[in-house]
Amino acid sequence: MEDTPRLQQLMLPFAPRQATPKTTDRAAEVHRTTVYRLATPANRNGLQQALNRDYLAEKSFVVEDVTIAGSPALLVHGVVPRETAEWCGVVGGLTGVEVAIGYSNAGGAILLVVDDTVYGLAYGHVGRHLFRADLVELGFGIHFAIRSIDPGTVKALQRRIFDANGRVDHNTVLGGQPIRAFSVEAWGEIIGQIKGALANDSALSASRLRRRLPTITGGVSLQVPLNTDPAGMLADLREIGRICATASPAPELEFIAQVQPVRPGPRTERLDQALDELLGQDDPAQLGLSLPSGQAEYAASANAFRVAVPGFRPVSVDDVELGDVLRVVRTRGDGKRLHALKTGTIGIEIDGAAGPVEVPAHKWLAAEIPSGAARMIYLEGQWYEIGERYLDFLHTVINTLLTTPSTVTLPAWSPSIHEESYNKLAAAQAGYLCLDQKFVKSKLHRRGQGFEACDLLGPNNELIHVKRADRSSLLSHLFAQGIVSAEALQEEPSARERFAERVHAVSGGRRSVPLNFTPKKVVYAIALKSGEPVTPKTLFTFAQVAMYRAVRHLRAANIEVEIVAISG
Repeated sequence: MEDTPRLQQLMLPFAPRQATPKTTDRAAEVHRTTVYRLATPANRNGLQQALNRDYLAEKSFVVEDVTIAGSPALLVHGVVPRETAEWCGVVGGLTGVEVAIGYSNAGGAILLVVDDTVYGLAYGHVGRHLFRADLVELGFGIHFAIRSIDPGTVKALQRRIFDANGRVDHNTVLGGQPIRAFSVEAWGEIIGQIKGALANDSALSASRLRRRLPTITGGVSLQVPLNTDPAGMLADLREIGRICATASPAPELEFIAQVQPVRPGPRTERLDQALDELLGQDDPAQLGLSLPSGQAEYAASANAFRVAVPGFRPVSVDDVELGDVLRVVRTRGDGKRLHALKTGTIGIEIDGAAGPVEVPAHKWLAAEIPSGAARMIYLEGQWYEIGERYLDFLHTVINTLLTTPSTVTLPAWSPSIHEESYNKLAAAQAGYLCLDQKFVKSKLHRRGQGFEACDLLGPNNELIHVKRADRSSLLSHLFAQGIVSAEALQEEPSARERFAERVHAVSGGRRSVPLNFTPKKVVYAIALKSGEPVTPKTLFTFAQVAMYRAVRHLRAANIEVEIVAISG
């Protein structure tokens, strides 16, 4: 049973205790502090609401009402003991010597009201657990950092790459360098954290009290040296708030603000509701499927895809499409469709595997909802806001790719012709060979049937990948297929040998490629099921991102890339 006096201590307010003021007979100091901004009412009740009460009760932390330079605040502090370190058993098993060494983690936090804003200051390893994570403003730290860091002194970046592998990169340069030296793309990447020196004109205490310009780190939180004097600390927080509210990002860092995750709360609840409504429609133009992170290799070797949602019989299909998902959730009641996909899975079935490689079904969804001039994007279970400048820039790049003449010729694609039949029709042209569903095995692609090198082999041995997609499809499977096959043929001798054998066998000996064949050109050929022309306006935003990133990836490997828009 819970300790009732302890719970009462957590729940009930205390008489405010004044923070002991610092003496003025020594110089002011600064202390590096982790700062969060919390979405809670800027009063004592709001501070109480922001506490992570389950954690505090479990760990027996102390909560005290205090006042800091006249501002309402809470002080939270305590210790998390561990009688035995987690490595003791391993060491004992290896050496035969029983080791029982424990340790304690001390942690503290200050939650305080500064004008109309609530900040959480975290101390120690467990400080960040002392207030509710769902009230943390996700973009606060990076929002401040891009408005206050000198762009020529960036020391570290953390970025998520929107490709088929869902890669997260961490780059560090001890002495700092200009942001452009990190080779950051202005699209297709989300900067999750940035570290650098404050600009010369910063009004924060650390800029005055330290000989060198201090370094800050901005992400979900802000790591920044704050004045240790109560009044000075409040002045620093007010300056941080002023910069967030009124300052513009440094021009070199402005692109970071164009793609930001949306914090869970009322806004994402409304977006989830809109997504749930889209799932109830027959053919929602704003909804599509995206290959989740890390599934590119599995998808390239897939025999089938298995859609399993509680309350419905699992469905196995050769190539999963949006309609396969809609059929199993469309009849659910309002507010229940998205939840069904969060509890269900879509698995990739591979020969020889113990079972399908499963990912929660909602993480296959991609949705795009207009929000003024911006876009709200749902990708892998997270909402992102995409700015207008980002969209304009991306559309210009994609339009260039789509309007550049191609060296291959492909026939029109009638809506009544299935993909398999279309590939055979295209292969009837002189110099083309249909390799659709002709898989290639190699040492690194042993799962299932192997990988699909291409749908068509062109007259000059171009690897042509063909797809007819929904208007809203992200086409991520198509772009992943091109990357996987090109890399396999570049890097694996066994893949090149098997590919040469496959070409010889399928062509009946009339066509051959060298045993040391490596691709020189990859062609992505795209048609839309609606019959509309393929343009930036008819492609989903992240279909455009996936296209550009695939082109960039292959060109970096010295492979030419072309995009062909197939007419209807």
